[in-house]
Amino acid sequence: MHQSRPGGSAAGHRSCWIPHVAETSLLNDTALRRTRQAAADFAHAFDDLICGLVRRRSLHLLFEAASPLSLAVFRPVLEHLKTDTRLEIWYTTADRTWDAESVFGPGLASRVLSQRDVRWTKFDAYVNTDFWNMTWLRRRSRRIHLFHGVAGKYNLDCPVEIAPSVASFDELLFPNADRLMRYLDAGLIDPRRTKASLVGYPKVDCLVDGTLDRDAIIAATNLNPQAPTVLYAPTWSQYSALHTAGLQMLPKLASLGFNVIIKLHDRSFDASRDVRGIDWRGRLDVLARNPRIHVVRGADISPYLFVSDVVVTDHSSVGFEFMLLDRPVVVIDCPELIEKASVNAEKVVLLRSASDVVIPGADIPRVVQTALARPDRLGAERRRVAERLFYQPGGATARAVHCVYDTLGIPAPEPRRQWAPPASGRVPLDICEARSASRV
Repeated sequence: MHQSRPGGSAAGHRSCWIPHVAETSLLNDTALRRTRQAAADFAHAFDDLICGLVRRRSLHLLFEAASPLSLAVFRPVLEHLKTDTRLEIWYTTADRTWDAESVFGPGLASRVLSQRDVRWTKFDAYVNTDFWNMTWLRRRSRRIHLFHGVAGKYNLDCPVEIAPSVASFDELLFPNADRLMRYLDAGLIDPRRTKASLVGYPKVDCLVDGTLDRDAIIAATNLNPQAPTVLYAPTWSQYSALHTAGLQMLPKLASLGFNVIIKLHDRSFDASRDVRGIDWRGRLDVLARNPRIHVVRGADISPYLFVSDVVVTDHSSVGFEFMLLDRPVVVIDCPELIEKASVNAEKVVLLRSASDVVIPGADIPRVVQTALARPDRLGAERRRVAERLFYQPGGATARAVHCVYDTLGIPAPEPRRQWAPPASGRVPLDICEARSASRV
């Protein structure tokens, strides 16, 4: 791993540098361990040299997907990197639920490697979006982590229980200053070894950068372009709204004249994780016969957020992402979800402060009607939440792409970027400045 350094890069980013006094461990800092580490470092350096001579002009990058959602999270960055002829991009998946084609599609399947193959293959960089599903490569590689959500579930806001996994990365790409400061305060980032980069959330750039076409998206769904659109997007869990509120309210919403779009989390279709054995695909197929209802089959929810007038969810990143569009959010109260998914209590309060909250047995269609009748209500709260959780939306992809090139140690292709990098693109040198940003 490389050492974080003070000062700015060519693109204006700054790295975090926190003075640290090294302490000698009588248990770990022994002559034998130092000798073994020196031998390992020499072997890795020799391996780097040989691979550099053999490959000469190309660098190999491995992207690992835990599920189809992982690809949706990383795809904006990937689309930029794929155009660079200096890079060879390979793929793998750490989950047995999906085969290569279902995760990456037929276009990328030929470049997918098995877990057995990647362990001993030499890559210059490895990108991952899930701390719980990742591969340990035997040969040295720069490790980059891009976070896959902002909702604070499964203790992701401060996962001290998996500190060694977090520490294995050379670069962490944070969606907001709030989470970054939590990692710093918990000691999850050692600035001597890991770069903490405040980039934002590339997945949602398309919601605000003008690249999505509402008419084209609606036309592809075959829904009425003149009707208000409701998106139902519960998170994945045995305790989510999908299990407590189900799908029963959706035909009623359609009968009221609304377009209804249903987007389930991809893990909702993983039979090995659903102890109740419900065939959600079969149930969705029945609902899809209604001309006012569209079922999303792909992993990327962003186009459907963009065309929706209101979102119904439980506790999901989707609810926060939709606030970038400043439109009404309806949250179905699921207390067991909050408890079992170890959701950060502050994130629960934050989401609900800008949403209409209902219990599963309530008349949800009526609440949706009320929200649509007064779309500006809670607007100030939604904008405040979006500003706190998404760092400078619209430019996150460009910042993340720059970080990848920076980690690889090569310049980004010309033209550099069509954006002006902010001074705080990396973690600010003044930690108080980052703390202030996290409290916006």
